[in-house]
Amino acid sequence: MGIVADANVPNIVLQLVLADRQIVYRGVVKVVPDQYWKDEVVPKLYPLWDTEKDRLVEFSYYDNATYHCTRRKHVKNFRTGQYEWKDYEMEQNEVAAATTFYEFIKDVFFNIESIEREEFQDEMGRMYGEVRTESWLSIRLARNFLLAETDYIFCSDVTISDEKKAMYQTYRQKLRELPSTFADVEVSAVKFPMSPEAFEAVYKVNHPDAVYLEHEDQWLSLSSFFFTQFRDKMARYLCVRDLTDKIYTEAFIAAAKSTPVKMQGTAWDVEHDNLDSIKSQLDTLLEKLDNGETP
Repeated sequence: MGIVADANVPNIVLQLVLADRQIVYRGVVKVVPDQYWKDEVVPKLYPLWDTEKDRLVEFSYYDNATYHCTRRKHVKNFRTGQYEWKDYEMEQNEVAAATTFYEFIKDVFFNIESIEREEFQDEMGRMYGEVRTESWLSIRLARNFLLAETDYIFCSDVTISDEKKAMYQTYRQKLRELPSTFADVEVSAVKFPMSPEAFEAVYKVNHPDAVYLEHEDQWLSLSSFFFTQFRDKMARYLCVRDLTDKIYTEAFIAAAKSTPVKMQGTAWDVEHDNLDSIKSQLDTLLEKLDNGETP
C-alpha cells in the first residue's frame, strides 16, 4: 500500500478528484471545465493512471514528493460469477511519473482561470448574438405589423387612387425586403420606409417635387422610444383582435349549434348539428388557409 514513506505524515499539496473534475491545490478548490477536461486532461490519464477497466478515482500528491492513488477495478466476483467495481490503492512504483503528472495537474489548476475567462468571453459572444437575434425579431415583428396594418388598402371596396395604391405597393415591398436590405448592418442601423401618409402629409410639404422613397431621408431609424410605443400599439391591437375574434367565434358556434348550417358548393356542403363537428371543420378550414390552400 503506497501512501507515504515519511513518518512525519506529510501534507497534501494537490488532490485530483475525477468524479467531480475537481483540483484542490494548497486548499484552493477549482473545477476543470468539461471541454478542457476531455481535450487536455483525459489523454494524460491513459494508460498509466486510467483505463477502461481500471479507473482512477483520486490522486493525491504530498509535500515530500510521495503520492497516493485510489483506483477502481472491474473484476469478477468468483463467488457470484458477476463482474463488479472494487476500489484499491495503487502501489507507488511510478514516483517520477507521479511527479510529472502532479506538475501537469498543477498547470491545469493555474490555467483554469484563463480557461474560464475565455469561456466567459464565448458566453458573452453567444448572449450578444441572442440579443441581436431578439432585436431582429423586434424588427420583423414591427415590419409584419406594418404590413398587416395596410392590408385593407388592397380590398376591393376601398376607394384609392392608382397613384396612392402604387405608393403602398412600393412601401409594402420595401418592408418585405428589410431583412435582406440590412442583413450586413447592426440592428440599430436598420431604417424603415416612410409611410405614404407621412410622405404626403409631412415630407411633400417641404419637398413638393419629391418622388416617394427615392431619397435617403425618407427612411427612418426606429428609436427605442418608438419601439416602446409601437409595442404598446401592437399589444392593444392584438388584445382587441383576440377579444373580437373570440366574441365572433363564440356567437357563430352558438348560432350553428342551435340552427344546423348548410353551405352549398363548399367543403361545408354537409349539415352540422354537432358542436364538435363544427369545431373540427373550422380547424380544417383554418389549417388549409394557413397552408395557402383553397378551401
